[in-house]
Amino acid sequence: MNLRYLCANHRQWLSENTDRAEQAWLDWMEHGRMLCEEGNHGEAIPYLGCAFDVAGMLLTREWPSYAVSATRFSDSAAQLMAAYRNQGDEKHHHYLLVGASSVLARQLGDRDKQQLAADFISALYSDGDGKPELLFAGGKPVSHGGASRQLH
Repeated sequence: MNLRYLCANHRQWLSENTDRAEQAWLDWMEHGRMLCEEGNHGEAIPYLGCAFDVAGMLLTREWPSYAVSATRFSDSAAQLMAAYRNQGDEKHHHYLLVGASSVLARQLGDRDKQQLAADFISALYSDGDGKPELLFAGGKPVSHGGASRQLH
């Protein structure tokens, strides 16, 4: 499953300027949240997905800091996962859950980032009411197939 939301041109354009990337992240998160609040989860997914892609780029650079970029990455992942779940798409929800937590898990070996990364991973595996996330649907592993949705 390929969950890239930004096209190559926009990815390159945003990766060249962290200020521009940050503004795009803020705009897309706000628009995606607004659409979700209106119940338009399917329409929100491309915006939240682009924000998730940008947050991943900023996390790689730890810009402006690891704490800020990890917070944004986790928030983006959680919002996007919720949008997929609210439209009944458990496959994409679980795929993002595993992928985002895997990205954060790479930081567990770094003493300075360990606690924050562990907290964000734990938060991703919570379904919002403190109950752990289930990785199996109906007793069977969730399969991962499908296409990505692009906004840009």
